[in-house]
Amino acid sequence: MNKKRRSMWVLEIIMIGIAALFAVPIYTLVTIAMKTSRELIWSPLALPKSIYLENFKDAWELLNLEVVYKNSLTVTFASVIIRILFASMAAFTLAKRINKVNRFLYVLFLSGLMVPIYTILVPLLRLIKNLGLMNSHLGLIVVYIAMGMPFAIFMLTGFIKSIPDELLEAAVLDGCSVYRTFWTIVFPLLKSAITTLFILDFLGVWNDFLLPMLTLSKNSLKTVTVAMYNFYGEFGTRWEMTFAGYTLAIIPIVIVYLILQKHIVEGIMIGAVKG
Repeated sequence: MNKKRRSMWVLEIIMIGIAALFAVPIYTLVTIAMKTSRELIWSPLALPKSIYLENFKDAWELLNLEVVYKNSLTVTFASVIIRILFASMAAFTLAKRINKVNRFLYVLFLSGLMVPIYTILVPLLRLIKNLGLMNSHLGLIVVYIAMGMPFAIFMLTGFIKSIPDELLEAAVLDGCSVYRTFWTIVFPLLKSAITTLFILDFLGVWNDFLLPMLTLSKNSLKTVTVAMYNFYGEFGTRWEMTFAGYTLAIIPIVIVYLILQKHIVEGIMIGAVKG
């Protein structure tokens, strides 16, 4: 027991060290955002002597973050919600109606996980342009839905396969149609998996920089990541204001995670046990 206890102490110390490494950038981000220019020069890494909130106000006004937030939230929620709805319905069919065609489609979807975005970027942009979807949130949403479908179907199919067939057969005997069986029985049982997928997809779409930068050139349509890039180029010498902008950019992600963290832990644990 003593040897095991010592091993646990060593592991805990290692985990605390790793957590500290992740906490240092966050600490630096927040402390610099709350300092004046003079204080930043003299003590860049020390705690601020007084909380200076004008940096956040200036960053909000200069970047027009009200519009930028609206753009990012619209693209992110639309992409993630529609993706989850389509993926859950497709996964239900692939998991419970097994035949040669569905096996082929499942493998076809999985092959999408192996294709890097950079290999299809040029034809993808040409397709978006030919469809008249450049400088459009709709074009960005459609691309995000398509890009995230392989992983979403892969994840949800595994969960749906674990649902007993007897439960679905009982629903059919009670007179439920396929659609009612899915929405009233299967979909509620996927709560933990869908919440986990929602958070992962939310982070991926919200933090994406490449596609919005290439497809959105109008300032009124830009998302948070693109706005932050422009902010760095134009106001890069004002590090305290730049870091205040970065802090404002990550607030929605933190809020979403704090609200749903219980469910994401449940989803990961369930997936680990089932795996």
